[in-house]
Amino acid sequence: MPSGRRFTIGLAAFAALALSALAAAGASPAAFEPVDGCPVEGGCRVEGGHYRIVLPQKPAGARAGAIMFFHGWQGSAEEAISDAGLLALARRLGVALIAPDGMGKTWSYPGSPGHHRDEFAFVGRVLDDVAQRFPVDPGRIMASGFSQGGSMVWYLACQMPTRFAGFVPIAGAFWEPLPLDCAGPRPKLIHVHGTSDMTVPLAGRALRSGYRQGDVFRSLAILAPNGCTAPLATQAQEAVSPPGLACRLATGCGGSARLELCLHSGGHIADPVWIERAWSLLMAPEAVPATAGVRLTIP
Repeated sequence: MPSGRRFTIGLAAFAALALSALAAAGASPAAFEPVDGCPVEGGCRVEGGHYRIVLPQKPAGARAGAIMFFHGWQGSAEEAISDAGLLALARRLGVALIAPDGMGKTWSYPGSPGHHRDEFAFVGRVLDDVAQRFPVDPGRIMASGFSQGGSMVWYLACQMPTRFAGFVPIAGAFWEPLPLDCAGPRPKLIHVHGTSDMTVPLAGRALRSGYRQGDVFRSLAILAPNGCTAPLATQAQEAVSPPGLACRLATGCGGSARLELCLHSGGHIADPVWIERAWSLLMAPEAVPATAGVRLTIP
C-alpha cells in the first residue's frame, strides 16, 4: 500500500452526513442508549480478530435482525459502532449493529493490497459467534460497507451469498482481476455510488502500487451473467426516493435475487438513509413496491 494514499475517506465524512440524518429524524445521539454486547477492550474476540456489536432493547426471547457494517480503509470497528448515524439507523430499525474490525485497518479480499488473513473464514466465525452469544436472528443479517468496506461486501456476496439476507455495498466494487464467477445462489444486492467519485470511480482506477479498483458495471455483470448491468446514461435520468438517488432494478436475471444500481451526483460519500432504504427493500420486500424494472446491458 503506497504511503499517503487513502482509498476511502473513512468515517469522518460519513459522520457528518450521519449527524445530518439524525437531526432530520428528530433524534439525538443521547436518545439511543445501545447495549454494548462486548464492553471489554477490543470487543468480542474470535479466531483471527475481533468485532464490536450493539444490541437493541428487545423483549426477552426475541431475536433481532442485524446490519453488519464494514468500515473503510484506515477505519475501525470502534468508529463504526460510535457513529451517530449508524446508531440512529439501528435504533429506527430495531436491529443490532455489528462491526467487524479489519486487520491493519484494511480488508484482505482478493486483489486488495492487504494480505493479513482469510477474511471469509473470519467473517464466518464472527457470524457463528454472534448467533451463539446474542439474540440475533442469523437469517436476518444484512451486510453493508463503505469504500474498501463496500468492496469487502461485494466479495461476501460473491463467495458467501447464503450467510447474509442482503448486501448493500457503497462506493466500492470488485478489484482486478475480477472474479471469474461467484457461488450460488445469486444474492440480493443494492449498490450505491457517486457519479463524481474520484476516489473509487465507477470505472475503477489503477493505483501507484500496481493494484487496480474494478469497474462497477463489470462487477454487476459477474453477479448477473445474463447481462444485468446498467449504463450510466440510463441511471442518471430517473430520480427516486430518497431525493438525489437514481435507481434501476435489473430484470430477467432469474431466481429471486434483486440486483439494483443506485447513483447520486456526489463524490466519495455515504448516507445511512441509503442503507435504511435497502433494508426496507431487501429485508421486508412486501412493504415497499419494487422499482420499475428495466433490462440492463453492459456499456
